[in-house]
Amino acid sequence: MLRLFFSAFVPLILIGCAGPAPVDTPLRPKTSRLDWLGHQSFLLTTSLGTKILTNPFASGVSSRSVPKNLTPNVVLISHEKREANNTDVFENAPVVFRGAVGMGSNNAAGTRIRGTATFPNPSAPDVVGMNLVFSWTSDGIRFCFLGDIPSTLPPAEALQIGSVDVLFLPVDGRLGPTGRNAIIAQLRPRVIIPMGSNSAISSWASGFSKVHRLEGHSVLLNKLALPSETTALVFSP
Repeated sequence: MLRLFFSAFVPLILIGCAGPAPVDTPLRPKTSRLDWLGHQSFLLTTSLGTKILTNPFASGVSSRSVPKNLTPNVVLISHEKREANNTDVFENAPVVFRGAVGMGSNNAAGTRIRGTATFPNPSAPDVVGMNLVFSWTSDGIRFCFLGDIPSTLPPAEALQIGSVDVLFLPVDGRLGPTGRNAIIAQLRPRVIIPMGSNSAISSWASGFSKVHRLEGHSVLLNKLALPSETTALVFSP
């Protein structure tokens, strides 16, 4: 069942209106739909229909398969490994941000997306092992996709990203527990979506203070309905 996270909209209050609201024009909060396709691959569909796909994986990487009929507007590839860079699954020609093309501030499909390069050894940056952290805002929600980030964010880069609403956090791979906790403290997300193997997600979630478990692989996200306390959102395996 597709459910709104968290369960109901917070009432919207208007203050200091100059006159009565127009008849039959209710204010409708903008809602995005997030589908987990497997591994680090997510499809975000905004209220305007813009589709943003992250890290499409190759066959055999996950027990699940990426659908073959995808038509994203934007594709974000954080690192060049087969679990993240399968560009043969599209039925169209989306804008793809990867490597040097994805670095810095870019615009696509009406969305400004920042790509922040991270390296295993920040003092000696090298394209080998580079990972892009993507951050953007859709429907008023600030998203940050860490991909396979190898180390913590430098303070200047964390400041540029700012506080986020939804953080896609790898719970296995190169970033250890200390690094994960540091990034959570830096970005102060309202929602954390753990990424990794089912066992890694289960292990990490068991030690997290507040966890909301979904029954399926899809969820509706609305800025007004996000929790005030950092909460892990775990999809059904």
